[in-house]
Amino acid sequence: MILYYRESNNDYLAVDTATNDYYVLHFGQDYFEGRAAAIDGLVGSVCTTCISRKYLHQNCNRVPKDKVPDEWRKAIGL
Repeated sequence: MILYYRESNNDYLAVDTATNDYYVLHFGQDYFEGRAAAIDGLVGSVCTTCISRKYLHQNCNRVPKDKVPDEWRKAIGL
């Protein structure tokens, strides 16, 4: 399942919850694979990265997909 978040710096990211088991099993970390801006505020700099559950709880708010601006949804590619 893909979940969308808004970071405290107003960037958006997408998290693939199905990847958590992989990170826990192979690395012992509570991470997810996701798409996020590599450079704060620069929509075109979106990259694939691992994102910790702790980071999501401390720095992000979950948002519905329809609240993610079109330019971010296009950049995220999901």
